[in-house]
Amino acid sequence: MKSGNIFWGLLLIVLGGLIFLRNFDIFFFSWGSILRLWPLLFIFWGISVLPVKSGIKILLSVITIGIGFAILATNPTPRTWWGKWERNDVWIDKDEEEYDNESAWKEQQFSEAMDETIKYAVLDMDAAAGEFILSGQTSKLFEFRTEGKNATYEAKTRKTEEQKVVVDFENKKIRGRDGFHNTVYMQLNNLPVWTLNMDVGAADLEMDLTPYKIQKIDIDGGASSIDMKLGDTYKNTKVNIDAGAAGITIRVPENSACEIQTSTILSGKDFEGFQKIKKGLYQTPNFSESANQIIIQVDAAVSGINVKRY
Repeated sequence: MKSGNIFWGLLLIVLGGLIFLRNFDIFFFSWGSILRLWPLLFIFWGISVLPVKSGIKILLSVITIGIGFAILATNPTPRTWWGKWERNDVWIDKDEEEYDNESAWKEQQFSEAMDETIKYAVLDMDAAAGEFILSGQTSKLFEFRTEGKNATYEAKTRKTEEQKVVVDFENKKIRGRDGFHNTVYMQLNNLPVWTLNMDVGAADLEMDLTPYKIQKIDIDGGASSIDMKLGDTYKNTKVNIDAGAAGITIRVPENSACEIQTSTILSGKDFEGFQKIKKGLYQTPNFSESANQIIIQVDAAVSGINVKRY
């Protein structure tokens, strides 16, 4: 048996075990903590090229995985705990009354008046966790409504150029093992040309972007669910997705040519209606001759990627 197959099997077992413990609140970690372990890939690569027996390579891989788990378990951040909570690098047991107080339902609303001089707009969003639904239009620049437990959001607007505005929307604080039961409803104005920068962590992202002029979408996700419907109101749209264990569905209009560039590990792909040009590159017919183009680039691991035409 190849040592590489054993390594990937062990890695999947460890990831599955971590997700199981996380779902039952036995051991919690943020997916950002997992992503910060990426330097271990260089160690695994180094182990694979060592001129030693396969058994030694497997042993070294197991030790490396154990070290990674130990680092994750002792990671000094407020988003990692083992049956307890951590504040200022000190483990503190939470009593039931304090936990209940932090689990109160909360609703927030944010909006900004539309300035007709704005031609370009950027949404910088730090989603962290929860469910985010972007759909519909508003006469304002944006309208956001949040509801859920233990999450406090903040929205700020800043003008960077004469005709350009940036909207910063982020979680200011997430607390509690029930702190991810949050839903955010979002609407944007359809007049500006939008750029969307989204750090979605372990969030579910559902976006109907058909009313908007979308120039670029940049999504950085961990264990995310991403469902996106693109429109044809802007000639050239670029979509970049960097995800971990994600389920990704993207719908593109039939009258827009589309190119998909993929770099994936242990991921399933479904690109019906696309021609495979070479490894990792797919295009709709007559892509180079079309005026309206959508370019999708996906870097993902252990993901399901589905691109549909409608």
